[in-house]
Amino acid sequence: MDEDDGVDLIHLADPDSSVRVRVLGRKRPGDTPYNDYLDAELVITSAFASGRLGLCLSPEALDDWSSSLAELSDRESIRWTATGEIEIRIEVDRQFSVPRPIITVDDSGKSGVSVRVVLDPGNGWVDELRGQLVRVRQMWPNEVVTTPRPRTYWQ
Repeated sequence: MDEDDGVDLIHLADPDSSVRVRVLGRKRPGDTPYNDYLDAELVITSAFASGRLGLCLSPEALDDWSSSLAELSDRESIRWTATGEIEIRIEVDRQFSVPRPIITVDDSGKSGVSVRVVLDPGNGWVDELRGQLVRVRQMWPNEVVTTPRPRTYWQ
């Protein structure tokens, strides 16, 4: 896969709707910590609403997403702040034999919009999300490693 194509960090879909966070590449090249920020886009499609938002994901946001996936594995609802004020919430609907995600994308702070999508992606959707995170980290591993300065640095 070419880096220009992008890689899905989140892609959940059923025949009627989908929610996707697609990582497009590095924010900017170089050897500063900002090199590890990733440009991405959030795309929601459904019969009722569709929209697209640009995102900039920090390494910490990816770490938080990894932690959120652990909570989802335990069938817990999660809140993940993708960037700035954009929050993605995933509730687990346990009414059916296969738990389904109810995804809310909240950008009410900036655009005043919040969209809620109920999906039926089938079995194994949390494992698919985990695999998507692994692919993003393989494609764009952290390149900048900062180490603490020695105590004698300021002397």
